[in-house]
Parts: sequence; C-alpha cells; structure tokens
Amino acid sequence: MSRWPALLAGLLLLTGCSTTVTGSAFPQGSAPQAPSADTPVYKAPANGSGFSTDPLDQPLPLRSEISKAACDWLPLVTEEMKPLGTISSEAVLSGCQFVLPNNKGAQVHVYGPYNRITQTTSSVEPVQIAGLKGRVYTFDPPPVTFCSVLLDVRAYAALAVDGYDIGGDEAGNRAEHCEVAKKVAEVIAKKFVPLAGGTPWEGVVQEPPADALAKMPGGICEIVKFTHVNYAGISVPRGGGKEGTTPLGPSCSYESKYANAVGSYTTAGVGLAGVPEKPGARVTPGKFGVLPSRTEQTATSCTLSVELQSKQVLQTEFIPVAKDAKDKACESVRVTMAVSVASLISGIS
Repeated sequence: MSRWPALLAGLLLLTGCSTTVTGSAFPQGSAPQAPSADTPVYKAPANGSGFSTDPLDQPLPLRSEISKAACDWLPLVTEEMKPLGTISSEAVLSGCQFVLPNNKGAQVHVYGPYNRITQTTSSVEPVQIAGLKGRVYTFDPPPVTFCSVLLDVRAYAALAVDGYDIGGDEAGNRAEHCEVAKKVAEVIAKKFVPLAGGTPWEGVVQEPPADALAKMPGGICEIVKFTHVNYAGISVPRGGGKEGTTPLGPSCSYESKYANAVGSYTTAGVGLAGVPEKPGARVTPGKFGVLPSRTEQTATSCTLSVELQSKQVLQTEFIPVAKDAKDKACESVRVTMAVSVASLISGIS
C-alpha cells in the first residue's frame, strides 16, 4: 500500500542547529563578539518534538531521495533482518519496505532533515535507539495504527522508519507497530550510521559534484528554493523568491511574516577564507555533513556558509521577524541548507 500520506506529513516538519563555539580566524581584522544577552537561545522541548541541538556533521547513511535505486541497499541487511522474520523487501512508492510476519510492514526512508514538529500530533515522545537521539510519534488518533520513528543521524537527512499493517491504516495494533519501527530503525542504524557503529552505504554520494551550481537549472532561486525555506517556516508560493545580488554574488530573497531568508553563492572558487565574516557575529567553524562550514550568529540573524567541492561558497541567512522565530534562527538556517545541499547532490531541486 502507498505510504505517501505519512511521507508528505513528514515533509511538514522543521529542524535546525544551535552553535556556541567562537571562531579563531577573523579576516576582517577584529574578533567577532558574542551576541547580546537578549539574543534568544533555543531550548528543545522535553517531549522530543523539537529541533536537534547537536552538530550536523555526519555523512548520509543512505541516499536522500525516493526512488527504486535508493533502495538497492535492501539485500545488504538480509542477515540482520532475519531475527525479525522478514518475509520480503522491495522499493515502494514512498520508501523501502519490509514485509514482516503477522501482516506487519516497515518502511525506511531518508528524506528531509531532522525536523521540529509543527502540526498536531496524537502522540510524541523522545527515544534513543543504537545511541541515537530521536522521537517516536503518531499524527492521527485511533483507530489509525500507523507509527513513525525519526532518528537524528546528524546528516543532511534523518533516518525515518514507519511501522504499520499491510492491510490498512486502521488494521493491527499501534503499540506493536511502534515496536516494529524501533526494531527496524535499530537494524538500519547499526548497519549504516557511523554514530551507531555502521558504515554508510557505498551507493551514497556525500557531496555535490564540482559543477553542481552551474548545472542546477533556474539559477539561485532553484538552488535555494521556496520549498527549502518552507522547511524553516517561511511560507512563500512558487515563484516567491526575488533574485538580486549581494557582495557574495547572485542572491534569492524570501519574505514572510514569520521570517526572511536570503540565499546566495560565490561565482568564483574563493573558499570560506575568501568570504568576510559578519561584523559582531559569533562565529562557529566546522563541518556541515562532510563539507567545511561556518555559522555566524548575531542578535538579529544567523548565517550558514558551506564550501563546496568547487571552492564556491553557498550561503543562506535566516532573519527572524516574528517573536517565536527569534530563538530558532540557527536551527532554521541549518534545515534550509540541509535541503539545498541534498538537492544539489541528487540534482533534483
């Protein structure tokens, strides 16, 4: 059966990062200062529904796309899945499916970053599986028995596993489906997630090709697309981006009552060292997935810059407008960048 409703629901979730380490390289000649004391700091809710506050510094465990080829790893877990009594496995419309005894099914997909939940849930609670933080949650109340697990693998996309009855969304037992999703998530994590002792599937491309920016049709507003900023709570329609230029290069800006965002990139391969830091920002150098990165937080915005294989720099800035966006600036810019980089890897905007 199709699992598109659950996948589409998952795409409505939002996520991001928090940064606190001060950088040591100041090309503009003066050390950046920490944001003022009134700069809100994000605190994740105890029920597990919020953003990840850990660095996004890990490789993708599986391919971040929905396609038949993205499920070619299924035979690699045949032995590990035997204790669960796997009857069959295959690529389906919205993920990679295992059929288990007693008509139970489990679907795996790695599509979209670890998100905060913004829609009404029937249940949500934190979970730790194979040493990874995550959540187990349901959107629809009974009689629907569908159950989902989302693990923060600290990569461009999270590891998601749905548990359900093959016969229908109201068949079977929800508690059992949650347990199935947890057990399958543990198998996949231990096999493919480095933080859980696994090794990423060799079929995964971990960074955009050197010519990714040039090959993306439609320019900067397709590289940092309206659907990407939607993940960060900026609701704009198709074509809602405004092209322009910044000192960095071509830019695309999005405006809403919640927040504004600006995506841009360097046309030359100058690297992060060639992009000046924002005055007065708290600077955190690090990795974004496998790419060199720099986060710059001020009292009014958060900017994430990522150095691509070509040495070009892709940058996104998140500027809160609404009060409830102010403590989520760095979390929001990270989720936007995660979707943008994953799109450059797959070549699908």
